[in-house]
Amino acid sequence: MSLLKKLFTTRRMLQLGLVVAGAASGAVFGLILTRLGKIAAGAPPATLDNYLWNAAVFAVMAGVLSPLITWSELRRVPLWRTVTEPLVAAVAGGCAAIIVGVPPLILLLPPVGLALGLANLKRRYPEPQIAAALEPGSSGALVKDL
Repeated sequence: MSLLKKLFTTRRMLQLGLVVAGAASGAVFGLILTRLGKIAAGAPPATLDNYLWNAAVFAVMAGVLSPLITWSELRRVPLWRTVTEPLVAAVAGGCAAIIVGVPPLILLLPPVGLALGLANLKRRYPEPQIAAALEPGSSGALVKDL
């Protein structure tokens, strides 16, 4: 029974959920980016193999990176936002590349959109300032400005 308790702890379930949600959002992004890339390049429509390959590659990347970024940089952000908002920002970057009409921007604007989405989350949910240092010679009051 102790083995099952270790396997189903809350932290493990959250990690698994982030991996699955990250992989799903990466797959969705891969599908959308395939379509946008074909439009930007003026190429014929993508085949099923193109869609499956891009969905698989982006699912693996997002499945690995999503928990790493969430646990290291976005600890205070609601988990659903760590998955959806960067995805929406990356897709918006891809759409902006299509609207502008400069095909090479399809390689640049989706990662920029993703980075801006992550930066926005980091800005909106800052880490609390920890003032754990005690002022020397005081009666135990915490230092307000470090």
